[in-house]
Amino acid sequence: MKTNFSDLTYKIIAFQEISEIKTSEIIQWALEMVELGYKSDNLFMLASFEKNSNFYEIESYLTKAFNELKINFKKGKEALISYSCYYVLKISEKKNVKENLTELYKYCQKWDYEETIYAFYLLYWAWSDFDYFEYSSYWHEANKENIESIVVEKANEWISKYKTLGTTAVCSNCW
Repeated sequence: MKTNFSDLTYKIIAFQEISEIKTSEIIQWALEMVELGYKSDNLFMLASFEKNSNFYEIESYLTKAFNELKINFKKGKEALISYSCYYVLKISEKKNVKENLTELYKYCQKWDYEETIYAFYLLYWAWSDFDYFEYSSYWHEANKENIESIVVEKANEWISKYKTLGTTAVCSNCW
C-alpha cells in the first residue's frame, strides 16, 4: 500500500511523544520526501545533514518543515498508533516481518502493554515459541509453517481497523 508521502512520516510525526526516533530516520525521511517532489527550504536543509547529526541541530528544521508542509505532529494515543503504523505497514508489505514484529513487541511492553498492538506482542511470543517447540500457547491457530502469514494477516486487519479512525494517516484522504 503506497501513499503520497514517505512511510517514515508515520514515525516522524510522533517524534514529540516517542523518544526512539533516530536522527538518521528524520534525515532519511527528508530525503524521501524530496524524492517524492515535496519542496520546502527546511526540508532541503534536513536532507543535507549527515545521518549521524545531533538531534538538537536538526529539531528546529524538522518543526519548520512540518509547518511548511502543513503536517501536524501527533500526540498521545494518536502518536502511539501512528508510530506503530510504520511497523504494521512494513509487515503488511511482507518486509522483514519478524524484525518489524519485534519492534512492535518492544513498544507494546514499553507502552504498558498497549491494547492497540497487544496482538503483535502475543504473536511475537508465539513465533519465538516455534524456535524451540512445535506449538505455542500464545496463538493456538499458529504453527511453524503459518506464523508469518498470520502476522501479515493481523497487520492487514489492524490497518483496516485504524485507518477509519484517521489517526494513522497524515491526512484522512491519504489512504
